[in-house]
Amino acid sequence: MSATPPVTRLAERKRLLVLQADMHRTLLCAVCVDARARLSWLNEVRRKARSAWPWLASGATAMGLLAAGQWRKPAKWISVALAAWRAWRKLKSD
Repeated sequence: MSATPPVTRLAERKRLLVLQADMHRTLLCAVCVDARARLSWLNEVRRKARSAWPWLASGATAMGLLAAGQWRKPAKWISVALAAWRAWRKLKSD
């Protein structure tokens, strides 16, 4: 017969698993805090991008029109510009 009964071994194993889970939970929290500290610069970038949103949207629209060759066809360009303007107004109002 063994010195420790199986119930005691199971209880000790359960206690060990609980301690390991607590250790992993603490480690995960520390990693999250570190990641937030390292990525804090993203808030500044997001704030700057919001202030430049109209310029970015109009520049992207112009580049898309240039890439699609729509500048040569004024009738199509006007409809695309109006659609882009409506989309911009809708995004701005949200």
